[in-house]
Amino acid sequence: MACFFNSRNLHHVRGFYFVGIGPGGSPKWLTHAAEDAIKESDIILAWDWSLKPVKDLVADKVIFFQVTKDYLQKEKDAAERALKTGETVAVLRVGDPCVSSSLAQVLEVFKDFDVRIVPSAGAAQFAAAKAQICLDESVLVSFHDGREEIKQRKLEFLVNSFNIGRNLLMLTNETQVPRQSATYLLEHGLPADTPALICEYMTMEDETVYRTTLGEVANTDYRLTSVLVVKNPNVNQCCT
Repeated sequence: MACFFNSRNLHHVRGFYFVGIGPGGSPKWLTHAAEDAIKESDIILAWDWSLKPVKDLVADKVIFFQVTKDYLQKEKDAAERALKTGETVAVLRVGDPCVSSSLAQVLEVFKDFDVRIVPSAGAAQFAAAKAQICLDESVLVSFHDGREEIKQRKLEFLVNSFNIGRNLLMLTNETQVPRQSATYLLEHGLPADTPALICEYMTMEDETVYRTTLGEVANTDYRLTSVLVVKNPNVNQCCT
């Protein structure tokens, strides 16, 4: 069991790790820090697909499986148990936990714990590598939060960001597929011949990268687990 201490009064407190496990396709993208956090934890909270790269590390752990309809309740159940037992909890996230629309909710559930976030590389970084663009010359937006009013603000932000010379990276889901985003961008002034990439299932066995244009994306359906990259020709790329 991991030992967590409050640095101000040195009292033992309950430990919580929010662990990024990489894109999820292979254990080779798992960091040593992520491995250590998982090994030191007693309770693992994860979606089924989050366990694939770490199956050898969780064989002797108490596992709370998350499902779409009540994923937040599973987190509350794990937190309630750990508060009673003093066990350490690790919530696993494919990619980087700081690129997650659920970060605020998770931290609220575990507010009585000593929280440690273990970052990792996510699909957006791998898509940027395929597109040969710098993240500091780009903006990243996730559509994993499906609320309509938030989605509209994010779309407006993307248009404004492109107009000031930024590349665009979008994490898609079923409520905002690449075709919908491309259509919005075209309707708000982006040229149809703007270079674009669709990066599906990054680092997984069936990874596929399409190098195309924004106009073509607006007329094509892609798989849900994808990143849409829009390359701004007005950016001086750091990689060529």
